[in-house]
Amino acid sequence: MIELLSKFSVEQIIIYAVMLAFAVKGTIDFLDWIRIQYKKKFDKDYAEKEKDKSLITIEEKIDNLTNLTNQRLDTIEERMDGFEDRADAFEDKLAQLTKSNMHDIKGWIVDKHHLLTKRNWVDDFTMDILEKRYQDYVKEGGNSYVEGLMNEIRELPHFPSDLEEGKKYED
Repeated sequence: MIELLSKFSVEQIIIYAVMLAFAVKGTIDFLDWIRIQYKKKFDKDYAEKEKDKSLITIEEKIDNLTNLTNQRLDTIEERMDGFEDRADAFEDKLAQLTKSNMHDIKGWIVDKHHLLTKRNWVDDFTMDILEKRYQDYVKEGGNSYVEGLMNEIRELPHFPSDLEEGKKYED
């Protein structure tokens, strides 16, 4: 140490010590800066990797949901095809039933026409039922043949004219 004091002055030693302190401080700051930058980079990479993993997981979930949805849609489409076939069959059956009902009404009105024109009168209750059935017949697509029969029935009197008072009418 004596040799150091003989070669350098106290001022120079202090200057070197201060410079050495600044150099050590700078080196420590530089190493801290490198550590922080590395940590930021590492944390950024780690965050990006985790983000990528979560995105991959989300993509897989979306793919699974999409596949499941497509499977369900396919099942629904298959069922809809079956429903359409059955709806067509029901439509055909309904058309047949409507046609059959129309023929039943037509036959009933023809029978009533023959009976009522033979006895030459119609009571109000029967006339009301005939009108309602005739309206159903028209709604179901009936033709004008029955309309002519209904016009003839409408012209009939609504009470028996040839009955003596107190006698009961029998068909």
